[in-house]
Amino acid sequence: MSTICVYIYYLVFQKNERRTSTVFDISYYKVFKKYLLFLGQFPNQSRWGSKFNVTVITGSLLTFYFPAFAQIFTSLYENDLGGMLEGMPVVASVSAVLIKLLNHEIYKKNFEKMFDVIKKDWKLLNDKSQTHILEEITKQGNKIGEIYRTFVLSCMSGFIVIPLYPAFLDIIIPLNETRQRHQMFRLTYFLDENRYFYPIYFHSLWCSFVTVMIAVTIDSLYIQIVHHDCAIFAICGQNIITATGSTGVRINETYTERFRQCLTMHKNALQLFEMLDDSSRRSFFFQILLTMVGMTITAVQAVINLHRPEEALRIGLFLVGQQFHLLIITLPGQVITDHSFELTNDIYRSMWYNMPINVQRVLHMMQMRSSKPCKLTAGGIYEMNIENFGITFKTCVSYFMVLLSLKD
Repeated sequence: MSTICVYIYYLVFQKNERRTSTVFDISYYKVFKKYLLFLGQFPNQSRWGSKFNVTVITGSLLTFYFPAFAQIFTSLYENDLGGMLEGMPVVASVSAVLIKLLNHEIYKKNFEKMFDVIKKDWKLLNDKSQTHILEEITKQGNKIGEIYRTFVLSCMSGFIVIPLYPAFLDIIIPLNETRQRHQMFRLTYFLDENRYFYPIYFHSLWCSFVTVMIAVTIDSLYIQIVHHDCAIFAICGQNIITATGSTGVRINETYTERFRQCLTMHKNALQLFEMLDDSSRRSFFFQILLTMVGMTITAVQAVINLHRPEEALRIGLFLVGQQFHLLIITLPGQVITDHSFELTNDIYRSMWYNMPINVQRVLHMMQMRSSKPCKLTAGGIYEMNIENFGITFKTCVSYFMVLLSLKD
């Protein structure tokens, strides 16, 4: 059996990969390769391997809907509000990550274009000051992504270990009877949960693992793309300050070329932003909505189960993961808004008044455009920034208080 598993892994993850140079050969992007291969989203992965992985992952998550909806409807029939609240966060979380994955699959060509743009930028920038800025800002994105992956995977580890605690105690400190066991999620499988504890547990474990893998991969990649775009805006601003700072030097072909490069870089940065926004705005709308629903209901569950420490801890870890996910998908929107607007200040600080009239006109056009900062949105309605994150969090607290009063 293990030989078959190894063979399938090799077939899907290795044989299906066509070896050509990609952005994932750059050190800061290498970590995404194994994650994207697992999700079937790696650009050079064969079509068969990609479709196979996407189908298996999507099918796995769809199987989680059955016990979740069964829990909701049976609880609704029995007028059990607490039981109904158990199933709803699962439905919300699974739906959110399915939207992430399927959105990436739908806009796969757009993401491949973005990867090509990033690869070209790394090849074309050969000036030390430019590559330093690119590396520093890319490192920031890489660090945020690493913290996010580590934090969420740690929360998941704690979340999946807690249900095994009674079984572990039965081994090291046995009692006359078996301790009561609880699953990761209180869902309805229409099976004897004591007899089929481990099959149900491993189904929940696999679906939880897939859910987390989708979230950390696509969100981290999104963060990395945003920070690359921010680096290009920063390089553009630095070039303008440098080119206009040499007072007393005639504007020769070198400086003209540098201004031309700035104009091209600014245009490319805007195009990369537009591709990213177009590829993610619909997905973010549903993700924000579903995350708000999940956070609110999970918070109510945590309060209801305060008298049961193990349950409260398990639900609390789930809640913290949801809150951190909302912050992570919001933060890059704030970062790109700040960096794109900073270009206006860079132009203002430069010695633009020493430049020829034609150069001043170009700088004026760039300043006019950068005075309208790039804003990532959810459905074109909700701006992805820290202020709106705070408003969303307060809204969740308000809904939480309403639901808690209904429970009482």
